[in-house]
Amino acid sequence: MEYLKIKVLSDIKRREIFYEIRIHANERNMRETIFKENFLLPAFFDKLTKVIESQALDWHWEEKTVEWANDNHFMFTTLLYARLSKQKSNWLPIFEPILYFLAEEVKFKEVLKMKMNLYVNHTVQHVHAEHVDMRHGEDTQHGKKDTPLQGVITAVYNFTDCDGFTKIEDKKYPSKANSIIIFDGTKLHCGATPTNTKKRVVLNINVMKV
Repeated sequence: MEYLKIKVLSDIKRREIFYEIRIHANERNMRETIFKENFLLPAFFDKLTKVIESQALDWHWEEKTVEWANDNHFMFTTLLYARLSKQKSNWLPIFEPILYFLAEEVKFKEVLKMKMNLYVNHTVQHVHAEHVDMRHGEDTQHGKKDTPLQGVITAVYNFTDCDGFTKIEDKKYPSKANSIIIFDGTKLHCGATPTNTKKRVVLNINVMKV
């Protein structure tokens, strides 16, 4: 067995811990997309679902689904954590254990962002603009402004069974509750709204690989 050093985000556990992962996780080639069903333990998934379905969670209206392009679509979001802006939600400790399940699949050293998106049913399906989640904010020695940030792993965790989907380059992945899609963060991707449920909820996670 090998050990992965992860920075834990919560106030209660603000320290570096060693988390045991399987050797195969270190050998993942992120040129290949991982789609995994039954990702979380059922009890943990049920707990998170109850939080999402409650009236307590804060959802904020966003007038577009992509920060740098207006696709004429809207969504609701909850930002759990953002390293760059140093934002951290009070809900983070509840969702944070997902990171340990993610560490079973890929090796990473830092969490960049965790954000939940809620897409409503528009009666017709809307496919959002293609994008990457993490980009260079300015020209640096590591890359030009607005180009994809290298070394990022993006994960889309699905809370909802519906006919919405996530498209990565030319391939569509279904929205199946308790499934996750893990892929190279430099790949263009987009989401689609549901037509057979009232809403679709996903959690976007971006981490920096080792």
